[in-house]
Amino acid sequence: MKTSLYLLTFSSALHGPQEETIRNNHTELLKALEETFDVHIITEEHFSELHMEPSDIVLVFIASGGTEGMFVKRYAYLPKPLTLLTDGKANSLAASLEISSWVRAQNSSCRILHDDPEQIVEAINALHLRSLMQGERIGVLGEPSDWLISSHVDYKAAEKRWGTTFVDIPLFRVENYFAQESDEDAEALATEFIAGANLMIEPNKAEVIKAVRLYRAIRRIVEEDHLTAVTVRCFNLITSCHTTGCLALSLLNDEGIVAGCEGDVPSIFTMLLSKRLTGSDAFMANPARIRDKEVLFAHCTIGLKQTRQYIIRSHFESNSGVAVQGLLREHRPVTVVKVGGEDLGRIAYASAILTENQNDPKKCRTQILLRSKNTDLTSYLMDRSIGNHHIILQGNYTALLDNLSHAMDLRNEVTPTDTFDSGRA
Repeated sequence: MKTSLYLLTFSSALHGPQEETIRNNHTELLKALEETFDVHIITEEHFSELHMEPSDIVLVFIASGGTEGMFVKRYAYLPKPLTLLTDGKANSLAASLEISSWVRAQNSSCRILHDDPEQIVEAINALHLRSLMQGERIGVLGEPSDWLISSHVDYKAAEKRWGTTFVDIPLFRVENYFAQESDEDAEALATEFIAGANLMIEPNKAEVIKAVRLYRAIRRIVEEDHLTAVTVRCFNLITSCHTTGCLALSLLNDEGIVAGCEGDVPSIFTMLLSKRLTGSDAFMANPARIRDKEVLFAHCTIGLKQTRQYIIRSHFESNSGVAVQGLLREHRPVTVVKVGGEDLGRIAYASAILTENQNDPKKCRTQILLRSKNTDLTSYLMDRSIGNHHIILQGNYTALLDNLSHAMDLRNEVTPTDTFDSGRA
């Protein structure tokens, strides 16, 4: 079923306000839109009759010149932040520029969509993201780790902005379910995981079985609480369950259940948002070294599907349990992204090239070295970083994130010059 797209249309009487005339004047654009959306052209006299669902998309379509006065008259009733759609026909681009200048003078943001039809469709799809996030439920298993002092989220404020529900779940539920899981039920998946590895270094099969039991315990909570994503205060489980959460999170991500570490709410939100926006799985990691245009990111878990091969390791900090040393495909574009702030209203993103996998024994197990075109990424990390953890996507998604940033009126912490001109995924 196609998403409904409502075009609040301004057209000068000189060009004819009727829908048929508008369709005849903008055939190429409307044809492209109708291949993806259920398009409704709403002319000015019918704005008050509009009834929409939360999942519908609304744009202001400037269909001709001479519409500036009409726009000002209706401005208070138009959806904010404003996105103007124009194909340039009938002096519509000129009118859009005048209108956008006037809107900015009112201390409001205004974006113009004016590109080839395929790019416009892609940009409009990003505007639909908020409705996609409205059905999401993120489980926070245990409180955020004590060291995440700059990663607090006001659940109510974030839900108001994004429509996402956050559910606090006590960690003892994980511990109780873990105790109920048997080694026998976990053995088959443990055997499969070991068979798929290039190498197993520190752990033995018994450790892998325990880690799979933890996965099964978290998976049970995901099902019972109808969660689409989960973040776990995993360090506490090292003491209570005598295993680590690294493998559990890896397996959950491979199943399409977005899962992150340390109870980090902004990071798990960013992972889920990225998944919904791009369709790509994400790697949550922390910068381990920053130098000039290079950043080394590392963490002890990654979804196996994101790797070209993997090695079974112990967890770095505790030298216990099971972790994943993933080797990723090199010399390919990646995107670093993070959403944060109390209401999740800040964003940072930049593209880079994954130049190599590293194997430093004094760092978390999966280690990837990224090199960006300039120092904007490294300057952001040193001067304006949104917390510690960041999310890495394989592919260049900066254009989609540009659309998202505008659609959700997010404060962008990285200047736009950091994009690496190397294509998309």
